[in-house]
Amino acid sequence: MAKNIIILIALGIFSFIIYQNFFALTPFKKTNLKIKDQDYTVEIASTVTQKSNGLMKRTSLCSNCGMIFVSEAPGEQIFWMKNTLIPLDMIFLDGEGKVINIETAVPQPSVPDLQQKLYRSTAPSQYVIELNSGDSQKLNLKSGDKIELPKF
Repeated sequence: MAKNIIILIALGIFSFIIYQNFFALTPFKKTNLKIKDQDYTVEIASTVTQKSNGLMKRTSLCSNCGMIFVSEAPGEQIFWMKNTLIPLDMIFLDGEGKVINIETAVPQPSVPDLQQKLYRSTAPSQYVIELNSGDSQKLNLKSGDKIELPKF
């Protein structure tokens, strides 16, 4: 009987950890970034759920605001605009904060999931910053530029 209680408690703890890491949308932490001498406040998407939801269903993004997606290690990053209502610039960065490529992504509200356009890094990427569409051009940001990143 005691063994069954211990197993139930262990399963409960395990279930809670899985839920928190994969299903619960915890509030985004924020950090400040300087991009080409312009200050930005970005939300940090670091959990699976935060990365999956990103900026979905938001109707606006304030000026000088954005989101940074943090991966544990560099790799191919692929994004889509499913349920994303605002046009975005996606800035793909390597592990040192160097811009690999920039994609301008537009909402596709009536396009089926499997036909949504995919936006991807052209080389292994560890971070992706999403800003309002046009911000990269206003900042004259281009491949090879460096963005100083905090420790995540």
